Amino acid sequence: MAVNREGRAIVSGVTADINVTPMADVMLVLLIIFMITTPLLQEGVFVNKPSARNAQEAPEAEVEDATMVTVTRNQEVWINRELVPDEQVAEILADRIALAPELPLFIKGDVATRYGKIVEIVNNARDAGAERIGLMVDRQREEGR
Repeated sequence: MAVNREGRAIVSGVTADINVTPMADVMLVLLIIFMITTPLLQEGVFVNKPSARNAQEAPEAEVEDATMVTVTRNQEVWINRELVPDEQVAEILADRIALAPELPLFIKGDVATRYGKIVEIVNNARDAGAERIGLMVDRQREEGR
């Protein structure tokens, strides 16, 4: 308790302690928001990918410069989160591959996508000079493990 010169007690409503509870609340809310939105930003266009037992990891797919071609069940083609008309797919792929032919190209197709559509995109990429083409799948879980 503080005392002034006359010996009277000084009562003050101001404290020197820092109240961190509101800051902790705000930080937890921000953490939850980032935990929810980050996976959505990485995925891009959502499709139900086919599964495979011997799928290999592809860390190159996360590279910002890599080209990701997504084909939805409605036969829509997306190149790096941008919807592309069918008649422009070959041209845009050729432009992207010409910039950096050493970068991998990944194709992610829905389970319900026509097989011929995926083959058409692979052929367009090969004609444009793509050196590495990867097909994105979900890894099957091995039974018994």
